[in-house]
Amino acid sequence: MGEFLGELATLFADGAFRRWHVARTRRRLAAGRPVRVPCSARSDRAGWQRAYVNGTLDITPGAATAAFGERGGDRLQLPTGGSFHEPEPDTWYDQDWAATCYLPPDGGEPVHLQVDSRYLPLVHVTLADPKSQQKV
Repeated sequence: MGEFLGELATLFADGAFRRWHVARTRRRLAAGRPVRVPCSARSDRAGWQRAYVNGTLDITPGAATAAFGERGGDRLQLPTGGSFHEPEPDTWYDQDWAATCYLPPDGGEPVHLQVDSRYLPLVHVTLADPKSQQKV
């Protein structure tokens, strides 16, 4: 019974923490400050792993690029201003996270991203329409 209660406590604490972090991320973006969004990414680019890798998406409002980085690993630069498309659902890394496919504006290889569904609208706006996030 104690193990079950421990699992429930973790489940509810994670949800509350995630809601707080999403609200904090929104406030920082609105203030024009850089944010880090936890996510997983996969790309077909040369030299990049073909499997999903956990890391963070570093976003600076109004910047020309965003960067995905794994802990202690390479950084993948993503030019902003691209478009989003639906990914292939049979290769999703984690079914609990929302997945999307980002196509850079320069016609480069697509990057498949997975983020908690509460972060997905923030990621869409900041990558596809960076000018809307510029501080006036």
